Amino acid sequence: MSFDLTIKMYFTLFLMFAIGFGIIYFILLFFGVSFSYILVFAVLFFILQWAISPQIIKFSSHLEYIKDTEYPELHEIVQNLAKEANVVVPRIAISPSQEPNAFVFGRTRKSATLVVHKGLLSILDRNELSGVIAHELGHLKHNDMMVITFISFIPMLAYLIAQNLFFSSIFGGGNNKNNSVDYLIIFGIIAFLVYLIAQLLMLSLSRSRELYADEFSAKTTKKPANLASALFKISYHNINNVNKQSTNLQSFYIIDFFNVQRDMKEINEHYKEIKSMIPEADFSMIFSEISKQKHSFWGVLNSLYSTHPPTYLRIINMAKIKQQLH
Repeated sequence: MSFDLTIKMYFTLFLMFAIGFGIIYFILLFFGVSFSYILVFAVLFFILQWAISPQIIKFSSHLEYIKDTEYPELHEIVQNLAKEANVVVPRIAISPSQEPNAFVFGRTRKSATLVVHKGLLSILDRNELSGVIAHELGHLKHNDMMVITFISFIPMLAYLIAQNLFFSSIFGGGNNKNNSVDYLIIFGIIAFLVYLIAQLLMLSLSRSRELYADEFSAKTTKKPANLASALFKISYHNINNVNKQSTNLQSFYIIDFFNVQRDMKEINEHYKEIKSMIPEADFSMIFSEISKQKHSFWGVLNSLYSTHPPTYLRIINMAKIKQQLH
């Protein structure tokens, strides 16, 4: 793993846990909860999240684990790249979703699952699929599943505390003599601010890890153009997906499909820089498709909370790595 990524990861983890546990400690201490109970509560909450999150993902994604005799080309690609990257071969599951995407999840590297959407298999050729699989193995190599689980713990806990405090202040009454309701509201606001700050820190680290997974893919396959072409195709095929739904898996996917309209517009604006990487792209058609899209307030707001770097920037990075390799 890159030294820069390691430093950023540990700094983010330290900062998030320091801020998060600090405010949680003072809030619970105000209600007379001892430090030992606070610590036990936090640890149990994290263990529960770590233990059940894979089952939630399996259930929500309707996964089908495939046998060695099924999807032979996919098995071959995964095994060859895992050997090349020196990582444990993950279990492979197929999601029935026609939305082109892929991700890995699991408690540890050895228990990891690689998920490929049927929609992805239908639009990518073998080389492009290899680029995507190598990207996901990069997440596995860097142990990103565990890191994301760790860093998502603090914002989730802060959000739950903020929600419960607001609920208690509205419906729980309180002793007006010591202004307990006012304190509940104040602490709820503070906890919500902690949630927002922690969420931004988590997303910043998530975007960095995506770039390093891209780099891992390019250097493992020795063909950065494969991933560049795949990213373009995945984004383009998601433009007209009007049935997007918010999901906790958003940060695990190969792209942030909520921002594909923005991504394709930026690809069109930077076509001179990335034309050599995806020569088959019809940029005039891209602009025509983008001009049809309606941009809502929530769509603009969501781009501020993007889990992935802009696709055009990822393709440009592939072009830079291609120059380095050759």
